[in-house]
Amino acid sequence: MKRFLKYLLILAAMAAAALAIDYWNVTRKEKRLSIAVSQIGGRNGSIPFWPLGTEYRITLTAIPTAGQLDQLKIANEMRGWVGIAFEDCGLTADDRDRLRRNLERCHLFVVQDGKRNPLDDAGTN
Repeated sequence: MKRFLKYLLILAAMAAAALAIDYWNVTRKEKRLSIAVSQIGGRNGSIPFWPLGTEYRITLTAIPTAGQLDQLKIANEMRGWVGIAFEDCGLTADDRDRLRRNLERCHLFVVQDGKRNPLDDAGTN
């Protein structure tokens, strides 16, 4: 019985360590995402549900430069749903293709006249 309790305590300690490492990883990625969004001049919010996942809602009012987009790619690594809305950005067809290629795991939207439309459904400007 003592041996069983010893193994149970070791297993519980390993699970606690794994959860702590996971939480640290998630918060590190969230900080990187927040910095990337703020550097573009955007806003972000989230509905956390750690450890299962989080819903991230990002609104950008400028088209990210190549360097900014490289930093924003962290959004592809987030656990959960990531929605990025481009509000009054005047996206060209090339911009849309570049965003789709680089943010392939995110849900992309265009906000026109106060209405949010999926990037694929919104017409080019």
